[in-house]
Amino acid sequence: MTPDGELSIHIEDVAPWKPPDGQPGRGMLLRTNRGDIQAVIHNDEGGVTSRAVIWVYGARGGFVGPGNGLYTELAEEMKSQFTSLRLDYRFPNDIPECVMDTLAGVSFLKATDHSEIVLVGHSFGGAVVISAAPLSD
Repeated sequence: MTPDGELSIHIEDVAPWKPPDGQPGRGMLLRTNRGDIQAVIHNDEGGVTSRAVIWVYGARGGFVGPGNGLYTELAEEMKSQFTSLRLDYRFPNDIPECVMDTLAGVSFLKATDHSEIVLVGHSFGGAVVISAAPLSD
C-alpha cells in the first residue's frame, strides 16, 4: 500500500521464464513489488507495433482457457498485427490482486512503446478488466 492507503504495483525487473509445455510465445516473469507474475508474450519480433492486447483469464488463471486455448490461438494468429500478453494471476480468484496483475501488464506494455492497449477478459476475467480499465491511464 502507498502511504495514503491505496494499493499499488510496480515492475522491478523482467526475467526470462519457460512457459508450460505446449504453450507458444515467449515466457517472462514480471518481477513486481507484490511478487512475480508469469506471462507469455506473442509478437512478431521483426515488426514494430504500438498496439497490444492483454488476455485475462477466468478465476483459476493459468494459460489454457477459455475454450481450450482460444486466447493462445488468437495471440499466435494475430501476432503480426499486435502484441499479445497473456498473464497468470499471482492470486487467482482475488479481484484486487488480479487487477494489480493486469495493471502490471499494462505498465509493461506502455514501457515497451505500446500506446493502444486493449483488455479482453473471460468470465471472472471480464470483472477484472472492467475494474482495471479505468485505472490503466
